[in-house]
Amino acid sequence: MTLQLVSKSESLLHEIADQLLTDRLIANAMISSVGTYKVLSNELKISTSKQYSLKGISKSLLFSRINKRLQETYGDRMPLVYSEPIILIDAFQIEQIMEQLTKV
Repeated sequence: MTLQLVSKSESLLHEIADQLLTDRLIANAMISSVGTYKVLSNELKISTSKQYSLKGISKSLLFSRINKRLQETYGDRMPLVYSEPIILIDAFQIEQIMEQLTKV
């Protein structure tokens, strides 16, 4: 899966990336600016902000562990966390990635 995190804080995403890499919960991390991020508030007003994104490859079976750890560590600073399936990937690359991840 591709783990995706979105936050207003680029430094928070760097901290999270370092933690997840060290704990072997993601195999790699790419942090970039999402640009303009819009959401509709409960008052039906659109708010706009600059956001950053962290993407990393992991195992779907690790999502719950990652999410729980982030909730415990970051609480109210918790970024938006979701995943997307990886449909196709080179077989040699997937072997290398799986060797970098913790066993489930």
